[in-house]
Amino acid sequence: MSKSLNSSSFSRQLLVLLTGGFVLDHLDRHILSITLNQIGLEFQLNDLQLGTLSGVAFAVVYVVLGFPLARMTVPGRRKTIIVGTLTIWSMMTALMAVAGSYAQLLMARIGVGVGEAGYTPAAHSMIIDSFPEKKRASALAAFSAGSNIGVFFAFILGGIVAAKFGWRAAFLVAGVPGILLALVMVFRLYEPKTAAEPQETTSAPPPTYRGIARRLLRDRVTRHVLIGSLLAAMVSYGALAWVPMFLARSHNLGITQIGIFLALVIGIGGGLTTWFAGVLSDRLAAKGASRRMTFVAATILVAKPLAITAYLTDSAALTLTMFVLPAMAGGIYLGPAFAHIYHQVPPDEKPMTTAIMMFTLNLIGLGLGPFLVGLMSETLSTQAFESIAPRDTLKYALAALQFFGLWGAYHFWRAAALMRQTQKIAQSRQSVETQT
Repeated sequence: MSKSLNSSSFSRQLLVLLTGGFVLDHLDRHILSITLNQIGLEFQLNDLQLGTLSGVAFAVVYVVLGFPLARMTVPGRRKTIIVGTLTIWSMMTALMAVAGSYAQLLMARIGVGVGEAGYTPAAHSMIIDSFPEKKRASALAAFSAGSNIGVFFAFILGGIVAAKFGWRAAFLVAGVPGILLALVMVFRLYEPKTAAEPQETTSAPPPTYRGIARRLLRDRVTRHVLIGSLLAAMVSYGALAWVPMFLARSHNLGITQIGIFLALVIGIGGGLTTWFAGVLSDRLAAKGASRRMTFVAATILVAKPLAITAYLTDSAALTLTMFVLPAMAGGIYLGPAFAHIYHQVPPDEKPMTTAIMMFTLNLIGLGLGPFLVGLMSETLSTQAFESIAPRDTLKYALAALQFFGLWGAYHFWRAAALMRQTQKIAQSRQSVETQT
């Protein structure tokens, strides 16, 4: 069944349902962060093993399912993919509650990764077909803000439930809502009418991942946007995975305290900031497309020194204060980056483009970010760095990770500079043509 693209009520309903699923995606993904310390103690795991569980295990599924599911994301199949992946990752989250070994945790964590692999390309495709171009960055930013709302529930529910009933109960509570939402989507989620209409056949060959990736990387601006996004994602995911344990290990905060603080700052504050960044980027782009990327670069340059201070100070109060802005600004690049990249490809290539973006963001960002922090922390705990106290290795690893964010800011700044340069060249040519 389909609805009219021009129906604003339909577009809002679609966005609410899809964002709700994205909320649960990140609830089920990040519930691990707040419970990581309890899991590590029960199974006697080191930081490298915990980093693998947080990042690499989740990203592995992308190698197997990410691109095939995106290729299947065509009008008529998107709803099936969305409902199916939502059901699978919710069930796998609940199964983590009964894991009896580290290996079983790894397998269940890989199953949770099915959600991001199939859900996001299909959701992005439906949102793009439901909103006009001038509103897409705002709609995509609202959808992306669902990740922060999911983080809010992961930390607030995870902190409270894990403190009272243990980490297994937290996973069980996190997994059930997704199954219920999947049932709602069966009856209330519809394909946009224009996306479902058959397209005219052409002699042009179908798009390929290699062709799309080659074309995106050929454009210098897009190349810088992609690299900046990868580095920003690596820092954000690394922090999300390890900050709860850092606060417990370095400042002796309780799991409930940590959950409430991070839920408010990352969940509510970060969600509002991500949405606002998308709205602001649409307005800035109306005055010049380069201003989107300038805004992202400037925000990162302000946030990262504050984050480094937050990790290295011995004062718990100063740590929490300095951490507010970096935590809220962690996702500000999402709306502007996706809006720019989607502008470079035709409609039939957008699901595959989403798969490429989500594959790289999750494989590099989510897969490498938490793992790299765990690796650095474990390396600093060896005899070669015996002068560093065991409880301090994690804070130095997290502080070092922030330099990748500064590197990412450089690429967003270069993207903005190249966009201004291209605009000036186009204006000069137009002026010459007008005079002749």
